[in-house]
Amino acid sequence: MTIFFSQAHASEFMHRSLLEYEKKNDTFVWEETQLRPFDELIVSWDAERPLNGSYLIQVSLLTSEWSPWLDYAFWSTYDQYTFKNCLPDFSIQVFQDAVEVLQDNKASGFRIRIIADENASLDGFRTLHISAIDRNTHTVNSISSENVSVNLKVNGLSQMILSDERHFRLCSPASTTAVINFLSDTLDLSPIEFANSVVDSAFNIYGNWILNSAQASHVLGKSWHCFVARLTSFNQIIDQLMKGYPVVVSIRGPLSGGALPYESGHLVVVTGYDSENQEVFCMDPAFPTDDLTHVKYPLNEFLAAWSRRQGIAYIFSR
Repeated sequence: MTIFFSQAHASEFMHRSLLEYEKKNDTFVWEETQLRPFDELIVSWDAERPLNGSYLIQVSLLTSEWSPWLDYAFWSTYDQYTFKNCLPDFSIQVFQDAVEVLQDNKASGFRIRIIADENASLDGFRTLHISAIDRNTHTVNSISSENVSVNLKVNGLSQMILSDERHFRLCSPASTTAVINFLSDTLDLSPIEFANSVVDSAFNIYGNWILNSAQASHVLGKSWHCFVARLTSFNQIIDQLMKGYPVVVSIRGPLSGGALPYESGHLVVVTGYDSENQEVFCMDPAFPTDDLTHVKYPLNEFLAAWSRRQGIAYIFSR
């Protein structure tokens, strides 16, 4: 068993690798208690899509007692979707990407259950990841004054020129596809193909965070981790960039020079940072051509837009 803990301010990350003997069963359960109090849990995973059947991922939270199991995500050979479920007696709900504790209550533990069904096998299931926060205290901090100059050469990929009527809705698939193609030596993935593999069929959305990261893990293969986290500092993005890994982030609100107002949220790839000029380099798929997607946003405006989404990021690492 491998568990990695990472704590920073109001955020907690944990990563649990399945052992070979655990993959021989049809069900796997990960339980942790005595965590710092949280009211949001995001679960993501590294796995190969099952060749047959499906995975059902369920979650239970520990408040004053353990809640019943709640369906969280369905991932199969042919489909993928998330859930909207509520347990009023426990003040807990699942909605799309997250499990939430309501009415100012907190949880101190979680249980995650993976059920392999319809002849599916857990052999291809590698790692579970959680990001837990207290939404009332979680913040995104600015950065230190160290000199940084990095800009990864991620190819531009405009969602606006895709020959598909859904292109206005494909910022997350376009951003994630651009990162996958950058990280891979062999792939030339189509964003339309990727979008078809991540659409949340229960909600008809393409920006479901956990379904995008799961498919990225499947496509990149077993040497990669891909997961969703709420970060607490732009320094964490810089650390990824310095290792050669772009970061996909969710933003909301205006940015000087942005293609759109981004009032409802938007996904972009952070490719670099220039500390001297306080500029964040991005591949923003909302621009009308591939070449125009390479933009620079003022650091203070970027941090404000990212903070409105409480630091959501797709993390990629070997």
